[in-house]
Amino acid sequence: MMTSKSYENFQFDVDERNIATISLNVPNRPVNILNETVISELDAIVREIEKDASIQLSIFQSGKESGFLAGADVHAIAEIGSAAEAIRVIETGQNLFQRIAWLPMPTIAIIHGPCMGGGLELALSCDFRVARDNISTKLGLPEIKLGLIPGWGGTQRLPELVGVRDALSMILTGKHVSAVEAHKMNLVDAAITPENWAHGTASFIDAIYRGDSPKKSGSGWRKICENSRLGRHFFLKMAARSIRGKQSQYPALGSALRCIHASCKRSPEGYATERNEFVGLLGSQTCRHLLDLFFARERARNLHTWSEKTDVASQTKPIQKVGIVGAGSMGAGIGQLAALRGFEVLIREINPNSVTAGEQRINQLIQQLANRKKWATGKANQLRSKITINCNESLLDDCDLVIEAVIEREDVKQNVFADLDLRVKKPAILTTNTSSLSVERMSDATSRKNQVAGLHFFNPVHRMELVEVVQASETSDRTIHQLVSFVKALGKTPIVTSDTPGFLVNRVLFPYLGEAIRMMQEGANPQIVDSEIRRFGMPMGPLELLDQVGLDIAYHVASSLKQVLPETEAVVDYLGTLTNEGRLGKKSNMGFYHYQNGKRGKPVISVAGGRGWSTNQDTAHIEDGLTSIQRRLIYPMIAEAVRCHSEGVVHEPWAIDLGMVLGTGFAPHRGGPLHLIDTIGAHHVLSNMLRLRDRHGQRFTPPKALANMSATGNKFFCCEETATEKMVNSE
Repeated sequence: MMTSKSYENFQFDVDERNIATISLNVPNRPVNILNETVISELDAIVREIEKDASIQLSIFQSGKESGFLAGADVHAIAEIGSAAEAIRVIETGQNLFQRIAWLPMPTIAIIHGPCMGGGLELALSCDFRVARDNISTKLGLPEIKLGLIPGWGGTQRLPELVGVRDALSMILTGKHVSAVEAHKMNLVDAAITPENWAHGTASFIDAIYRGDSPKKSGSGWRKICENSRLGRHFFLKMAARSIRGKQSQYPALGSALRCIHASCKRSPEGYATERNEFVGLLGSQTCRHLLDLFFARERARNLHTWSEKTDVASQTKPIQKVGIVGAGSMGAGIGQLAALRGFEVLIREINPNSVTAGEQRINQLIQQLANRKKWATGKANQLRSKITINCNESLLDDCDLVIEAVIEREDVKQNVFADLDLRVKKPAILTTNTSSLSVERMSDATSRKNQVAGLHFFNPVHRMELVEVVQASETSDRTIHQLVSFVKALGKTPIVTSDTPGFLVNRVLFPYLGEAIRMMQEGANPQIVDSEIRRFGMPMGPLELLDQVGLDIAYHVASSLKQVLPETEAVVDYLGTLTNEGRLGKKSNMGFYHYQNGKRGKPVISVAGGRGWSTNQDTAHIEDGLTSIQRRLIYPMIAEAVRCHSEGVVHEPWAIDLGMVLGTGFAPHRGGPLHLIDTIGAHHVLSNMLRLRDRHGQRFTPPKALANMSATGNKFFCCEETATEKMVNSE
């Protein structure tokens, strides 16, 4: 006889075989999450199972097609206001999942779609796990990306299940794995294809019901190594070495390592370690900044953020057919990504030779993707079939969106826009991928100025998450809504900017790059300059970055910024000289560094030989946690971010910080340039900028808005007491 009981978030059924099925379906949510109500109801269901000795098997699954469980509610985590509350939350989850692990009957987690964070920790507390083998199934513990660690047993159960090596890899990076990868590492007991999903899961359940146990994968030597004290010590020592230089910036790395080390003892002390480390991290500034970036990314990907008019969405049709002009590195990259995301892609080139070169670029990108994803040949060919490239003038006539990606010359781009305006259907949107030129002047060449905008992708397209959506003076809200929807459909994060030189990212970035060039001209060693910025938290130094981007491209961007940035001429001239000499950076094997086979070598020091230049040029400063080199390079960037906010280049401070983190790699643990001002204090930043101005010139003149903030004590963020401050003050 079957029994059934409904909860707000769960359906609890027991069938005639006494198999209990617990289905989670959180209402009014696109994916399942763990919040206080869900945890409370799950606790009640587990109590019922504990009391019912007739139940032979318990199955935990999702009632949503979108996926199993995306994890804990991050908003609820951010609102925890005291260490005592944090301890209560962690102990509640740990105790509940431990009770599931102690249930006397076998337990199975049936997984499809996202199984992340607390969702995976729930699955880990079950005896067996089955996963659907398709692209949407992802298993991982991403808490490290928020400056935290798994807190509901993940640091203890994952190493025991998959071994220390794989657990370290997953927890320290926050990466997710597919169903097949999870099966190889024994994270799941079966990876079942979608076409065999219903039959395969039923067969697995029947086997467990009969008492059969699935076979574990893995070689004998690996099991021996993982189960030995010496082997575990080796993996832990290697991991400690790999994170040694990052722990000061990301303390969660050290916390995770200590928890995994504690898991080797296989005792309750490990769970106490996990709890204490989690609580300590939640009160850290790094965690607060990373949480703010998480919420900023959510806002940026919300269509309503960029359009206040509620009727815009109903007036717009989704983009389906995407046209691209130019199959260079950017055009090919955009085309490959759009095709991967299901769009029909048409690329027009100028002549047959350009078509051949473009086809080669696209084929190479698809092959690289296929190699990374380990695709079969047929899947790569299927993706390639979605892209048409030729030099037929009428190719793009029926597109919904056209992206211009030709040479960075205004006259050439204007001619392209004039031609597109005559040919492409009237409802279509025309956009440019320019990194610095005026979108307004391109729209002047058309009769549809309200349907012209910028879509500034960053190179390489498949890696860089940010896309600047550039709104000219006559670009309509409807156009912006369609483009933001398109960017989101590509899996990217949009930031809407005004049409000013350099938009947001290049405008804020260039004062920093320009100052690095000036330091070179003064005789600084590029290796010292770049090393200091990596210590600050950037993925690479400014001179390394210039070589990667290309000094010719930097020259064009810098030239367009002369009207908005002071004292730029000397830097522009220097970049022009290097470009004329053929020193273009990595692509020419020489820029600020020598390159051989794509690998960076020694610096090319031609000014003052890199000698006699002092690394301590700013002794009379107010302490801000930065070295003199970091201060001289970072302060121009944060000052320009303030100006961009004041001028409305991007209206919201959170969007400026998110754009700089995603677009330039600005040290995420610092939250972004405007967060950094709040951390240091506007008064200290102002005082130090005045000292820098006195020493280095008028380009360090502080923005008026910074002086006003210093006088009033205002901040960009955290006008009220933050959760972090509450936790610190409660201790």
